[in-house]
Amino acid sequence: MGDSVAKNQSDILLEIEGLKTYFHTEYGVVRAVDGVDLKFPRGKVVGVVGESGCGKSVTALSIMQLVSQPPGKVEAGTIKYYPENSEMIDILSLHPRSRDMRELRGKELAMIFQEPMTSLNPIYSIGDQIIEKVQVHYPMSRSEAREYAIDMLDKVGIPDPMRRVDEYPHQMSGGMRQRAMIAIALACDPRFLIADEPTTALDVTVQAQILILMQDLQAEFGASIMLVTHDLGVVGEMADEVAVMYMGRIVEHADVKSLFYEPHHPYTRGLLRSIPLIGRSGRRWLTPIEGSLPDPYEQLQGCNFAPRCPERTDICREQPPWQDLRDGHGVRCWLYA
Repeated sequence: MGDSVAKNQSDILLEIEGLKTYFHTEYGVVRAVDGVDLKFPRGKVVGVVGESGCGKSVTALSIMQLVSQPPGKVEAGTIKYYPENSEMIDILSLHPRSRDMRELRGKELAMIFQEPMTSLNPIYSIGDQIIEKVQVHYPMSRSEAREYAIDMLDKVGIPDPMRRVDEYPHQMSGGMRQRAMIAIALACDPRFLIADEPTTALDVTVQAQILILMQDLQAEFGASIMLVTHDLGVVGEMADEVAVMYMGRIVEHADVKSLFYEPHHPYTRGLLRSIPLIGRSGRRWLTPIEGSLPDPYEQLQGCNFAPRCPERTDICREQPPWQDLRDGHGVRCWLYA
């Protein structure tokens, strides 16, 4: 992909180039991520949006080296991490179970997983799960780590943290489990945080509380955040930049204001037209995107979105190149070639 919104290399914390992550199954190959280029500026929130199955979560798992092998495999590409006071680290050159990757994962890079009830260990208390992580990365005694865990639970807004630290995941509500997940992710003050659908399955009031919490903690810790979601409302509230994914590829990338007010790719415009708007006078029918996602085992020729695109032409039978428009706004579409 071309120029990012962040212009200088020193402004970039993590950079993905040409990432391809495939799943080899008995039915064929699923190209979950098929050539992603993406940059994450320091201290910024980059939202990654798209329909379910477009490759958002697999991109996140590839960064963390958590793709199940087999059937998953990172086939190509680089993921470069730029710490402030040391040399660049090529993440994909590290073995997923190596000591170097274990030290990086959890301390420098952390992830809030999509469903806390299945991500938290049910046989360990919330406090034990924070304590284990802290002691892996910091030379703390168990009593010191316990005090640290209580402090983290307090920071994420869990009431009575001295009691809650000994509770198990099933003893907490969905919102509390999500806060506990955030506490575990932030326990070692990571520089890069992946939030994978952080408000899924929560009611709207708890969603709002979680988003405010993440904004406050991001301001306090200064981390860069990859916000993975299909909720454009969450993106509009949280993100500085937005990358739109479709079938394993980035199809548009811009700052959040440009994307909402001047969307270029037909898929992005379709996503925005399908959002209900509150407060506008008169009736406005939602406009769905016609068709459905192609078979994941099918390798399409040309533009992946062409079968559903109302603006397709004959040239869409060929793969469109990435086009840099202005001020970091880029799009993968023949309409702007």
